[in-house]
Amino acid sequence: MNAEPESWNLCVDFGTACSKAAAAPSNAWSHFKPEMVRPLAVGAASRAGNAFLLDSAIFVDDESVLFGPDAVRRAEELESSKRQALRSFKTLLSAPDLERALNTSATHSIDPHRAFRLRDLIVLYLAFLARSVDQAVAADPALNGAGGRFNRRYASPAWRGGGGAALHAMLVRMFAEAQAVQAILGDAMFARGGVSLEAARRALASAAAEQARGWRMGMMFEATAAAAYSSIGLESSAAHLIVVDVGAGTTDIAALARADAALEELKAARVTLTRAGDFIDRLLLNLAIEGAPSLKTPAQQAELWRSLTHSIRDIKESLFSEKRAAIRHDGRTIVIALKDLERDKDYKQFLKMLAQAYEHGLDVVLGRAANDGEGQVDAIAVGGGAAAPFVQDMLKRKSKSGKLRIAARPATPHWAHAPAFGGNLAPIFPQLAIAIGGALAPGSMLAERP
Repeated sequence: MNAEPESWNLCVDFGTACSKAAAAPSNAWSHFKPEMVRPLAVGAASRAGNAFLLDSAIFVDDESVLFGPDAVRRAEELESSKRQALRSFKTLLSAPDLERALNTSATHSIDPHRAFRLRDLIVLYLAFLARSVDQAVAADPALNGAGGRFNRRYASPAWRGGGGAALHAMLVRMFAEAQAVQAILGDAMFARGGVSLEAARRALASAAAEQARGWRMGMMFEATAAAAYSSIGLESSAAHLIVVDVGAGTTDIAALARADAALEELKAARVTLTRAGDFIDRLLLNLAIEGAPSLKTPAQQAELWRSLTHSIRDIKESLFSEKRAAIRHDGRTIVIALKDLERDKDYKQFLKMLAQAYEHGLDVVLGRAANDGEGQVDAIAVGGGAAAPFVQDMLKRKSKSGKLRIAARPATPHWAHAPAFGGNLAPIFPQLAIAIGGALAPGSMLAERP
């Protein structure tokens, strides 16, 4: 029987669309055993469609605040009233003047009562996420006896280029307040009716009054986390790696190299683009409207937009795999061809920006590999957009110098197919990759340490 780990790393990835979390023994990097990787079922308590994915959403209703899947459902019910759930937290957290942005009141469409600042709503969501993580830990037989011995981390895009200490301090404070909020609100946050507005306000006020001392978290850049999970065993080889993480809200690039017996992130290769999967989704929605000239009024076009929002990712997959997508709406068929997207000037600009960022990162890691006397650099794409043809084609490009080989690697590592997972991990691995990588990575890879 395996000895019980002395402590665990627990990483949260509060993504643009969904939040994920995973845990791994703190010594997993040097003593890796696939069965000890623990993806956390953070969506189970709130009845999410996929137990490992938790909708990053909060909704302020007439008399209550709803979280996760319930927030999404309620927002969909009230779409015609122009009500919205607060989503895309990471986009907000990239604001140049973050403190000012957080202290801004939520818009009327999000909070008609004008009772909450954006910061308040994010803290409430983080409290819901923290409670979901705790429930998932308690339900995992490998973790529920850990006695709280967790080194907690979160994954973040590299917006600040390594100078994000102020951002990190603000986020740790918000996580700390969220812990106090979840201790007050408890499992009421999972109720279909949510928690009352008054209970939410009282919990926030109580949390803000505390000093929240002692709460510690590390921060890891998302692309570094992706590089970490795909590099298990790299510390004993001479491999060099470039990673492209195409998420919903951001596209991140990072590179790793062997330095003596350890791994080193090549910070000069680090790039974050604020265009990714959601950006392409919006372009496709616009193309669908352009392909339906019979919808002449803004109201008709808005209805088409709303009806396609829930299926746009399936439409995107069909477009990339079959070069066309057929959409049925109001008794008519709307056809979008891949060539229509490829002619779009904004799409062309995105591909150009992505290619430039990738070439920059590739030049950095190729230069390091050459200096280290290596003949190969591995390239890998992760995230929801990893399988897109333009991403895979980019990874398969040959080195300009011709002296070093670039080898594209699969997004799902071989160990995700281990018998211990019963075939359940590999199909969803790309979505959980950042949280898993963040849990597996050694402390030396943290951008901000506790």
